[in-house]
Amino acid sequence: MKKVSNNFSISGPIDDAAIEALKAQGVTKFVNVRPDNEEEDQASAEKLAIKVRSHGLEYVHLPVKPNCYSEEDIAEFVKQLAVGDGKVHAFCRTGNRAIHLWALANANSETLKYIEKQCEKSECNISAVKELMQDI
Repeated sequence: MKKVSNNFSISGPIDDAAIEALKAQGVTKFVNVRPDNEEEDQASAEKLAIKVRSHGLEYVHLPVKPNCYSEEDIAEFVKQLAVGDGKVHAFCRTGNRAIHLWALANANSETLKYIEKQCEKSECNISAVKELMQDI
């Protein structure tokens, strides 16, 4: 788990222990940005939704392929970050798509310096989307 800002964190795949730990930290929404069937042993979005909701938390599935970020994907991610009053945790296979979407979602409202600083503090790399951020 990597805390990116006061209201946002990322990780790779989650389990019950991670869900409970994040819930204890104030996370109220989980955003799964991983498409189903990326790997053989991957839990399906449907199973993850049941698992997260069984903890009384919100679950959103926004499947995005690595390094394929459409304007619609970014707009939906912005919406998910803005809706609700709790913290958001996004996850995928490694956390890279989650941090890329966060950086892209904040490109209009935050400076590149701020985004880079938050990513550096959480040991996240956004070099793959820097150019795309400038086009937003």
